[in-house]
Amino acid sequence: MTKNILRNLLHPLSIAWCMLCFCNCGAAQDGPFEYKEIYLPEKDSQEAKDLNLNNVDADWGIWGHHLSVVLPKNYAPSVCAQVDGRRVDSQFCFSSEQLYLYIEKYIVDNFGESDEQRFAILPNDNDLVCTCDLCRQKGNTKTNATPAVSYMLERLAKRFDNHLFFTSYYMTTRNVPRQTMPKNTGVLVSTMSYPLRAVDSKAEADFKALLKQWKEKMEHVYVWDYINNFDDYMTPFPVLGIMQRRLKLYVDAGVNGVFLNGSGTDYSSLSRLHLNVIGQLLRDPDSDWQKLVGEKCRSIYPTAGNLIAQFVLDQEKWTAQQGRVLPLYGGVSEARKTYLPEQAFTQFHDSLLTLIPKAGSAESSALLTMWQAMALTRLELNRLNNNVADSRPLIDGFKSLPAKNIRIYSESFWYVDSYAKDYAEMVSHREATQKKNLLKGQQLVAMTALDEEYSDISILTDGLLGLPSNYHCGQMLSSADPHLKIAIPHVDGMRHLKVYLVNNPKFHIILPERVTLSAGDTELASVVPQLSGDDSQRAVVELPVPAKAEGTLMLTLRRNTADRTMAIDEIEAY
Repeated sequence: MTKNILRNLLHPLSIAWCMLCFCNCGAAQDGPFEYKEIYLPEKDSQEAKDLNLNNVDADWGIWGHHLSVVLPKNYAPSVCAQVDGRRVDSQFCFSSEQLYLYIEKYIVDNFGESDEQRFAILPNDNDLVCTCDLCRQKGNTKTNATPAVSYMLERLAKRFDNHLFFTSYYMTTRNVPRQTMPKNTGVLVSTMSYPLRAVDSKAEADFKALLKQWKEKMEHVYVWDYINNFDDYMTPFPVLGIMQRRLKLYVDAGVNGVFLNGSGTDYSSLSRLHLNVIGQLLRDPDSDWQKLVGEKCRSIYPTAGNLIAQFVLDQEKWTAQQGRVLPLYGGVSEARKTYLPEQAFTQFHDSLLTLIPKAGSAESSALLTMWQAMALTRLELNRLNNNVADSRPLIDGFKSLPAKNIRIYSESFWYVDSYAKDYAEMVSHREATQKKNLLKGQQLVAMTALDEEYSDISILTDGLLGLPSNYHCGQMLSSADPHLKIAIPHVDGMRHLKVYLVNNPKFHIILPERVTLSAGDTELASVVPQLSGDDSQRAVVELPVPAKAEGTLMLTLRRNTADRTMAIDEIEAY
């Protein structure tokens, strides 16, 4: 539950929809889809042009949740939604005559009326719905904005019969319109309810049925799908076989367009290969993608192509055998359960390094960047296996990426330099404390329920601090209410405890209100956590353990109910 709450804060549909464009051009239909785009760093490359891929920067007049671009500086209040009887400027009233006039003027002034252009007419990215008299008369409820949005879409479509106007299957517009819409309207359907998986599931049949429902009402049905783990751009993500399967389903369901949301303009491992192979599948979903992998790898990487192709194919096969849902948001601990064969990856990463000196300058540079990016995966595997002693060359490789203008490794803006700094500090701390920490390897017992995704309490005594910049890396998150209780073994010689806590308000992770240590019925200490000096992400609580303390030691962390979650990453005893 905790992770789902956190991820809802940074949904890929929400983030990637924050774009706007002013051009009027587009790729001609080539294959079964009238629109096909792969949102990867190479989207502007000659390869993308050769594949006849679309580009959001050229093919949309309004894209995503950017309808506010049509508003003048001093816009009329009537464009704002009424929620519980009050005007709110964070949502639109789609029955508003003035909003229609603003959109009409924007289109005429910037795009004219003749050449085809696409416009996304979407509510703002929240769960507010206008329930003014006009919107309610059209059918709006507190949770359903489809009726009024459909009304606006229909008006615009009739006014501009050469343009295309899209709503979305998302948040408050998840209901299919009651009426059949004009032929120049469409919908952007997110696949969040159809997770990435290599085997049949009920979700597949349900999503196909959903597409057909929209197809009955609208001429243009575009699917918004996902081809990255948005918390980890660096670990290879095996989506080629899965994507072929999905594209065939989309063709069968009558889908007209596909937008594949990847790492955008940010580096991700193997993105160039994915662009080339998936680009061909968009042209012909029946293509032999495995053969394409070999051909494209050898073309892009003459020296290392066979090595890369073999790993990619082996990883795809291993992932299909697991048959599990691939996480769109997850760390390496989840990856190795679902799509990362650890031993094969480690061997591949080592072999890649040996080929770099043998390649030509351009390929050598690309291979070195790939090795440095995948160093994050190796570092995380080392951390998970508590084998970080020889990690410094990997840290040095990873932290070299910003010199190549590669500064983040996730959609959430987790920074390369922060990860490398945190990891180096973790290694140094381990070296300094491993022979002193009396709790290292000791078994703690949770006396209150742990969050489902963070139930491994052993990470609190593994001798490794978590990385405060990334909650996937060694932190145990807890939404326990009102407090989390942990029983601590009374180890001989113990005189004080150190509890390491993480503060990350961006993800609604904040420090506990109070940390208390007791023995039996006796309270030994109670401390209000404070951030450590200039460190805005960590607090260290120290609690004395008297020599005469009797009974089970109980650590109690009272959650600050002003926010959702607290995070503990290590407990030590000295």
